[in-house]
Amino acid sequence: VARVPYHMEHIQFPVQSPSDLVVGDVIDTTIPNPHDPNIVHDKYWAQRRRLFSRFDRGCQLDSEGWYSVTPEIIADHVANRVAHLATNFPALKQSTGPDGQPQGIVILDAFCGCGGNSIAFGKIPSHIVSKVVCVDTDRSKLLKAAHNASLYDIPKDKLVFVQCNSIFILKYCYKNGDFVLDQPTTTLPRHMPPPVMPTTHAGYPVGGLDLLPRHIDLAFFDPPWGGIDYEILGKNGYDLEKNMKIQVDPTPCEEVYEGDGDGVGDDFFDNFTTPKHHHMSKNARKKNFNKKTEGEFVNGKELVKLAAEATRSRVVLFDLPRNTSKASLGICALGAGYRGNIKLEEHYLNGRLKTVTAYLGSDYSGLINDSSVASDDGVSGDEA
Repeated sequence: VARVPYHMEHIQFPVQSPSDLVVGDVIDTTIPNPHDPNIVHDKYWAQRRRLFSRFDRGCQLDSEGWYSVTPEIIADHVANRVAHLATNFPALKQSTGPDGQPQGIVILDAFCGCGGNSIAFGKIPSHIVSKVVCVDTDRSKLLKAAHNASLYDIPKDKLVFVQCNSIFILKYCYKNGDFVLDQPTTTLPRHMPPPVMPTTHAGYPVGGLDLLPRHIDLAFFDPPWGGIDYEILGKNGYDLEKNMKIQVDPTPCEEVYEGDGDGVGDDFFDNFTTPKHHHMSKNARKKNFNKKTEGEFVNGKELVKLAAEATRSRVVLFDLPRNTSKASLGICALGAGYRGNIKLEEHYLNGRLKTVTAYLGSDYSGLINDSSVASDDGVSGDEA
């Protein structure tokens, strides 16, 4: 692992009005939190404009979105990285359309939630990124994401919102970037997604598998981590294979908890919501983190492999907990067939580490000898 200075490439995003720009500290405690603090903690409400600079225009979040959406300045930074890859990495070389004009790449945002990263990708000029496929199993999240995208004036033909399990899409819909669900196969899906009523929301198409494009070039994943209690696993303690579990089948899952032998239990949480009780000891909470026993799941190692096999370029980005084990990430990459190196960016806001993004599928060895430092977007980052 080599830690190298932060370096920022530049891309021209659409011009924002001065009221949209996030400058300095954007914490606002002047307006009382209108939500139940057990659902939306006061500290998250105070930082609402970090999540969306246009929050006051009517951005929508559900209870999980308050804790899981990527802050806009980080989402824009990752989108900037994607734009640089799309214009410089040979495997993502842009094709030309019938009119001879360059066509942008197609991005799969596999766990789009309320749209933070999808919107950032949508800001990239269309000749670099032509389509963003926003996938989530929760229709209400997709509708909120579409609404939020409209507040940022993202072109209506650039985002499509697909209600489906992302694991199904990776397993059965794409192979090496090409759509294969309609091709003859000997491997039939165990579960077909239920029918989805198509609609248009805020001008964007929302529906099922029929909205999927014929190919995808690059995939971005901000998968569920298992709850906000992931830090109980300790520094570098989050193991992608052991601690990440993503549900595959539609059967509701159950969590079975082990106490400390004193009969004390807890209604442990799986979503990004505030826990109602913390009766468990630290050791019991660690033992029971994301402990599901019912249903079929894919772990982090399997997810990396599925993503690599589904995309045309094998360029895959993962947003991960800040305490992710780098060794487990390397094992996952090797298991997916990657060789060479991985770039891992640590995202800091106001000096505090918020999250990390792993970039797989390109060669970043040149960064080791890059001594340039630039930080003009409000985000600092270390690359490993």
